[in-house]
Amino acid sequence: MSGLSGGRRAPKICGLQIMESSNVQAADRYNNVAITLHWVVAVLVLVMIGLGVYMVDIPRGTDERSFFYNLHKSIGLTTGIIVLVRLWWRWKNPPPPLPSSMPAWQVTASNISHRLLYACLIIMPVVGFSASQFTKWGVTYFGMFKIPPMAYPDKEIYNILQGVHGFMGYLLMVLVIVHILAALQHLLIKKDGIFQRMLPGR
Repeated sequence: MSGLSGGRRAPKICGLQIMESSNVQAADRYNNVAITLHWVVAVLVLVMIGLGVYMVDIPRGTDERSFFYNLHKSIGLTTGIIVLVRLWWRWKNPPPPLPSSMPAWQVTASNISHRLLYACLIIMPVVGFSASQFTKWGVTYFGMFKIPPMAYPDKEIYNILQGVHGFMGYLLMVLVIVHILAALQHLLIKKDGIFQRMLPGR
């Protein structure tokens, strides 16, 4: 990584490169594509969580319930696809190094939480879509076209998959809260520039 004194390579903790300066420079920011993908996914996740909490209380057999469930499924599938694109972009464009001022345990915690976030955002759409395959409805993608079920109605399998989906939904909410609190800590308390690395603009 350019900008390291004496041509030395920055150390790594849990596979994450650590920059030796505690000051975040422009070169240490995420690129515009990564920033855009991050905020698109963030908005979709918050909308999806809100829908998930709201729609469970809608009476069964109503048009409103059908609408919001299909909207939730459509956003979930879209989010899963965008997350895969983001992972591909991250692989092609490694993220900027973390400042050396960060304690090793925080680097490790950040690495674990990010891995869990990515896992939730990939597994949840897969499990949710799979559950829909064991109903008679399938998925109507944003009202544009229908993805018919590729399996057969089976309430037992559906309930198992929905249980996994629900558990991961709660895990995702916890991870999102932790992620937001960590970001606010960097912005308001540590003021180390980590938060600004993911902000749009210069």
